[in-house]
Amino acid sequence: MGARLSAFFGACLCFFIMMPTLGPTRCGLSFAGAPAAAQEVQDRSWLDRPVEKLVVGAPRWQRGSGLVYGTMAFTNGNDYPVKDVIMGCDFFDERGNWIGTKATVIQRVIGPGRTKMSGIYFTLIFGDRLLSNAQAGACRIISAKRFLEYSVPTS
Repeated sequence: MGARLSAFFGACLCFFIMMPTLGPTRCGLSFAGAPAAAQEVQDRSWLDRPVEKLVVGAPRWQRGSGLVYGTMAFTNGNDYPVKDVIMGCDFFDERGNWIGTKATVIQRVIGPGRTKMSGIYFTLIFGDRLLSNAQAGACRIISAKRFLEYSVPTS
């Protein structure tokens, strides 16, 4: 058991202390996937978050049948389209007190630039009650995904 323990500590010593200076092959260690994994981590470090450059404008709301319908403009400042945008909107009672936030997923692809969208709706049911006098307020983008366009080969 003592030989195994000393071999374990020797390997740990080589890995943690000497590996940065000697490299993996001189320590007797070989990590075939290490350069690829390190490159993948390094490649991901530059990725931007699409949600940071996506803005929703002031919505225009309409009511009907226990629903609130919205029309709003999205401005995508990214150089690429986004999809699966999750947007949250605040709701208030007739006195202006905050009731809650409701979220919805916009599955349409939003290209770079300004896109006007209508037909975004929310129910006026909060908890187990219909609050027909609830007012929809401002909205914000919670998350978005980069849309990767896949071209079909024509051969």
